[in-house]
Amino acid sequence: MKNILVTGGAGYIGSHTVTELIDHGYSVVVADDLSTGSEAAIDSRAKFYKLDVTNQEAFSQIFEQESIDAVLHCAGKIIVSESMEKPLEYYDANVTGLKNVLEVLVKYKIDKIMFSSTASVYGNNCFDRKATEETPVAPVNPYAETKYAGERLIHWTASRFNMRYVIFRYFNVAGASLDSTNGLRVKNPTHIIPNANKTILGENHVLQIFGQDYDTKDGTCIRDYIHVLDLARAHVMGMDYLFEGQPSDLFNIGTEKGYSVTEIAQAVERVTKRKLNYIYVDRREGDPASVLADCSKVRSKLKWEPKYSLDDIILSDYNWRKNKNSI
Repeated sequence: MKNILVTGGAGYIGSHTVTELIDHGYSVVVADDLSTGSEAAIDSRAKFYKLDVTNQEAFSQIFEQESIDAVLHCAGKIIVSESMEKPLEYYDANVTGLKNVLEVLVKYKIDKIMFSSTASVYGNNCFDRKATEETPVAPVNPYAETKYAGERLIHWTASRFNMRYVIFRYFNVAGASLDSTNGLRVKNPTHIIPNANKTILGENHVLQIFGQDYDTKDGTCIRDYIHVLDLARAHVMGMDYLFEGQPSDLFNIGTEKGYSVTEIAQAVERVTKRKLNYIYVDRREGDPASVLADCSKVRSKLKWEPKYSLDDIILSDYNWRKNKNSI
């Protein structure tokens, strides 16, 4: 049985992926400092080490004690608006942290890594078209900049030390497990769908929609939303791809369907059958107007397709929050 180390495995994307990997026959070790993740989110079948990957000495101990075959690196900071306020912290967590991970992989001769990147690297270069993996990158915030730096760091490290990698550029991830046992556990989420559902459930008084003056169909930002379970399944397929001996590659992971923020608010009302209180406020700094995926490459090479619709995403997150609040 192949043993996968998942950094950030107590976080939102990491924890869903841990479960999916185990369900598909992989053994999983989780490394997480719990600064933003939750131990309750970690599948009980995984082995857990509480540590910070920026502490190379502590991180190395996992490789002394465990037989690791590949690493999925999800650890890092991910909030766009926060990155504008704290660029130094983002470079430390997302670039220095990855550098430390790669140095340990080189030391212990681990030759397979999967990396969580972001569609934010495209900036505004996919405003009027879907982003392919060949679309020029143009980060407009430190979060995206640090993720692109991470991609290049992996590329050059892999080239020098005979490693292979899969990099996924995620579009907007949302949703929760279908049994409502796991979801986004962040107290103050920045993304529209969990915030809208929190407002519907009375946890927030009003939903703020940032910007109504973008050059889009209704003036609000357009995004491509993907269910966290579809993304978790893509990670499994990416691991299978690496263990088959396939060459390093980079893939977009989205649905190729774009929805404006106003359309999301309206969809939340439709799915939950409840009235959503929302207002329009000024733009957030660092938000591109439109980000939409072209996923033809991942369909062709990994045979991956999204299974879940926007309504599935909204409903699963809503049910998770409703269930969580009833505990």
